[in-house]
Amino acid sequence: MAVKSKKPGMKLLTGKERSALAKRAVAGKDIGKAGKMFSRVAESAAAKYGSEEAGKRVAAAAMFRARAKKK
Repeated sequence: MAVKSKKPGMKLLTGKERSALAKRAVAGKDIGKAGKMFSRVAESAAAKYGSEEAGKRVAAAAMFRARAKKK
């Protein structure tokens, strides 16, 4: 059985790309995924996993995966 990566978005984008994307998302700029707002994803994930930090991690992973698919 294969072990899933704990950081699936890490290998899809380079460190420089991840950093630039995260900075744009925090600044509230368009990151190319209409209708998928970071704050909404983070809120729903926080409710599911019990903490705000967990929600932000889940939202960031989703953002990185979506961006890598677009690449």
